[in-house]
Amino acid sequence: MNGHTLTDGVVILAPLTAEDATEWLAGQDEEQVRWFELARPAQLSDAQCFISERMESWRTMGNHRHWGIQFVDSRTLLGGVEVRPLGDSEVNLSYVVFPPFRQRGVARRASLLALSYAADTMGAETAVIRILLGNEFSMKLAKSLGATYAGEEPSYAGDTFKVFRLSLGTSCASDSSHD
Repeated sequence: MNGHTLTDGVVILAPLTAEDATEWLAGQDEEQVRWFELARPAQLSDAQCFISERMESWRTMGNHRHWGIQFVDSRTLLGGVEVRPLGDSEVNLSYVVFPPFRQRGVARRASLLALSYAADTMGAETAVIRILLGNEFSMKLAKSLGATYAGEEPSYAGDTFKVFRLSLGTSCASDSSHD
C-alpha cells in the first residue's frame, strides 16, 4: 500500500485510477444523481474527467482527497469518499456507496478512515457534512459519526442542505488507521 491508501481491516481506500472509470460509471443510480444534484446522469467521459481531476489533485496534493472504496478481499469498487479543505481547519466530507453495497456499513467505515486522514495529515479539526433534505440515510450516518446539526443553507442547485458539523478531536474519527 502507498501513503495514500487507508484501511481498517475491512475496507481499503485507495485513490481512483483511470482504469476505474467504467466501474465508477456503472455504480451510478438515480439516488446518486439526485443527492449530488447532477444535471443529468454521467457519461463515460464525465467519469473519466472526474477521475483524472482527482488523480491530478493527488499528484499535486491539491484540494481534493478522493478515494475509491473496496473490501479488503475484493477488487470490486464499492463507491468513493472525499475530504476537501474549506479553510479554518475545516474539511467537507462527501461519500457515495453504489447500490449493491448500501446499508452494510461501507460509508461509515470509509468516512472514519477519511476523517482520520483529514485530522492527521491535513490538520483538520472539524468536518462539515452537507446533506440534501430527504436524504435520511446520510443524516443517519452523520449522526452515527457524532456530527451535530448546525443549520441549513442553500444547495448548489437551489434546494436546501442540512449542515452537520463534527469535531475531529473528539469524534469516532480517531477509531481508524492509515498506512
